Amino acid sequence: MSRRIASTNANASRAQRRRAGMSLVEIMVAMVVLSFGLLGVAALQVRAITEGTGGEHLSSAAAEARNRVEELGRLAWTDAALADDSGNWSAATPFTGRQGQAYSRQDRITWDNADADLVQLKQIEVRVSWDDAKRTGRQVLLTSTRLREVDE
Repeated sequence: MSRRIASTNANASRAQRRRAGMSLVEIMVAMVVLSFGLLGVAALQVRAITEGTGGEHLSSAAAEARNRVEELGRLAWTDAALADDSGNWSAATPFTGRQGQAYSRQDRITWDNADADLVQLKQIEVRVSWDDAKRTGRQVLLTSTRLREVDE
């Protein structure tokens, strides 16, 4: 009988311990795990902000390149701005984008034939370059080909 009482007391004390809650060690381990998780989230947030700025610069450069290609595409076929550059880039044209970011733009026009009367295709290339806080020498290159119209 005393054995049965001892067994019942042991079971009661185990159940009581289970209901008593967590120990200090368990709480400390949980805090360490939570701390590492929060540090990881903070690092990801900093990275997201940095990359967001880089994406904004890339979007601005691509928009500028697209606008310049469209501008050159609207010119008359014989316009001097569409003269063959012999594969050389034009002089850099600096400009400032949003948030004060400095960019430079260059154009290159190449023809499919050296004889101006026989030219049927003009390839228009626009390169926009800039330096980021994290990376230098970033650039966007946009290429378009213009076909000579029958009436040009």
